[in-house]
Amino acid sequence: MTTFPVHRGLAEPLLGASLALLVTACLTPPGHPGASPGGGATPAAARPGPRPFTRSSAELVASLHLGWNLGNSLDVPGGETAWGNPKVTPELLRAVAEAGFDLVRIPVTWAPHTGPGPDFVIEPAWLERVDEVVGYAHAAGLYAIINLHHDGAEDFAGVEWLTLNDAAGNPTPENDAAVRARFEAVWGQIARHFAGYGEELLFESMNEIHVGYGAPDPRHLAFVNDLNQRFVRLVRASGGHNAERHLVVPGYNTNIEHTVKAFTLPQDPTPDRLVVTVHFYDPYLFALQAKTHTWGRGAPGRDDWGQEEHVVAQFDLVQSTFVDRGIPVIIGEYGATHQAGYEDYRRYYLEYVTKAASDRGILPVYWDNGSRNSGGESFGLFDRRTGKVLHPKALEAMLRAATHDYSLADVAPPKPSR
Repeated sequence: MTTFPVHRGLAEPLLGASLALLVTACLTPPGHPGASPGGGATPAAARPGPRPFTRSSAELVASLHLGWNLGNSLDVPGGETAWGNPKVTPELLRAVAEAGFDLVRIPVTWAPHTGPGPDFVIEPAWLERVDEVVGYAHAAGLYAIINLHHDGAEDFAGVEWLTLNDAAGNPTPENDAAVRARFEAVWGQIARHFAGYGEELLFESMNEIHVGYGAPDPRHLAFVNDLNQRFVRLVRASGGHNAERHLVVPGYNTNIEHTVKAFTLPQDPTPDRLVVTVHFYDPYLFALQAKTHTWGRGAPGRDDWGQEEHVVAQFDLVQSTFVDRGIPVIIGEYGATHQAGYEDYRRYYLEYVTKAASDRGILPVYWDNGSRNSGGESFGLFDRRTGKVLHPKALEAMLRAATHDYSLADVAPPKPSR
């Protein structure tokens, strides 16, 4: 998701000494979690050793119940705290795990931390910081995903380089070649640095790569498939545990219909270690923008599309296209923004969408950008300063849907509060 700073002033800076309580210095050889590219000493948050790769991606996804996004932190182009969230701490990741999540997606933007071409060298300090946060997740018992995030954010001036068109707005062989070269240079460094992690860390090739929201150019669809194939080939050849790593690959704009119609699963020398990802914010006027306040077939003032039948139809399509063929799928982002006075509509939406996905073997990963506001893009579920759950009923609904056996028809309809 391309989430802009809609919640400036969200949180005060942390006062700081909490990291020192849990972080110890250790020496780790090259290619092991926490190792710098040169193999020097780096902090490690009492993390356990790498988990062995003993399962297929389908088995891994089936073993997980609910995921959470650490949005608007390591993906912020201006720096980790520039959009109002405090620095990520081990305590936050522990709170996420203790709340019932078993996977964290860690969006990362690399462009502000890379040097010029052709090598595009990533700042060692930035690799270390990303590694540190991955270590927090591992120490908390969470699986983690890292990706390229706002590097491919449409119209994100000064940051976006993973583009489908050139500066004049046209797909060209020259632009494709430049993007491929930088994509491979950046992913090569990431893959080598994190090669020592085990099954607990997944790589995701890219985020929502698209040009507008209309019908995609067939050349753009093909280029996304090409990048996914290059990503798989590069990671597999990058050493360490990467020959076995679970890899996450999206279709065009992570859109369900475009993915079903035009996505090509990359060829992979390692069998059964690929996961497909899609995103879901339908209907966006309710779920994302808060321009409508209610959801559900019986709700007044709801959107004229994207209701219960749409959710079921979309996830049935994902299930029949991928899951039923043994290809695991995660919803890498979904959610509904908080709207004061309409909390039970949000609860109903989150429970219904989570239940519909889970029943079809699709792993839902909630988008949290840290915002504690009410209105558009207010997705915060945790207070990033304290780890406190901000909306317990919303969390309870998602956990119930992801872990309990009941029918979609049994999801309690919303009780209007206005």
